[in-house]
Amino acid sequence: MPEHDPEQELGPKIASAFQSQADAQTGLRDDGLAREARRRVRKRRQNLTIAAAAVVVAAAIGGVWNLASGESPVASTASDSSGHSQASAPDKSTEGMAQPKAAVSCPPDHPILQADGPNAVPAGTGLDLNTPVTGLQACRYQLTPGSTALLGQERFGPEVAQQVVDAIKVLPERNPALPVFKCAPQTAQPSEAIVLRFDTAAGIREVWVQYDGCDSAGFFTGTHTYGLYAAPLKLFMTGSVRPPGSTYLDALKDW
Repeated sequence: MPEHDPEQELGPKIASAFQSQADAQTGLRDDGLAREARRRVRKRRQNLTIAAAAVVVAAAIGGVWNLASGESPVASTASDSSGHSQASAPDKSTEGMAQPKAAVSCPPDHPILQADGPNAVPAGTGLDLNTPVTGLQACRYQLTPGSTALLGQERFGPEVAQQVVDAIKVLPERNPALPVFKCAPQTAQPSEAIVLRFDTAAGIREVWVQYDGCDSAGFFTGTHTYGLYAAPLKLFMTGSVRPPGSTYLDALKDW
């Protein structure tokens, strides 16, 4: 039977103790690494949360700025090749383009109010009836001395304007010095008349319309006098331009 050796029994105990101590240290080291890893994960999540919040705040501020100002605060300047800031150049893409004209009203002091008569169209202002027209302003004037005034006006488009011209040019010409009706001197002079102001490529050109009084009646272009008939009248005698009646109009039908 072998002899009992205490040192042999002590060796395994010491080895077991060392192993236990090593395992404990390893566990502590593993726990420390795990805690450090968890701390880094929490720190990274906090950083991401803060960054996301900053983006949301910046976007909100930018939206409020856009709503308040209506434009980007950095769109007004640009940098040249040397790095200096310079103002944005004006947009010249619309320069030279024709702008739409506002509707022109009838002149309240038209020459017909001071003319020798409603058939005295000034030279160079009458309409050649062969000229294309693109619009018409009909102006009705009161010619009574001491109380002249603009009584009414109506605007017509190119279609109606051309129809008026075409309806006048087929009318027979007449001698304005020959009256159609005989009447008393006090009713010979007209109390009102209408000026047709046509839009043309050369500017405003006019036809004066006399229908009141007994001296004369017709469409006056400055070079020709056309008889007074209902076909052209009913095209533009509308609204405030339509007179209640007159010596000549009362003799016409369908005007």
